[in-house]
Amino acid sequence: MQKDKFMYNCGICGSKFQFGPHIYDGKHIASYQLTVCRGCWDGNWDGWGPMAEERLIAHLREKNIPIPKRNEKGWLPRE
Repeated sequence: MQKDKFMYNCGICGSKFQFGPHIYDGKHIASYQLTVCRGCWDGNWDGWGPMAEERLIAHLREKNIPIPKRNEKGWLPRE
């Protein structure tokens, strides 16, 4: 018997990815209340770059989460 896959849409790029059970191709960021695909997570190891910023800030405002201080590169921190 095959179990259903849990599929999510990435909060940054919008792509679909599997996130449980047993396969977690993404990352949940508790402080942002956001789940992102592995590509976005791995590709933004040094902070959320300009391509992700607009979508991330819109999400934070929608959830009424304060926008965090920017890192030394001027980008939003990854976590």
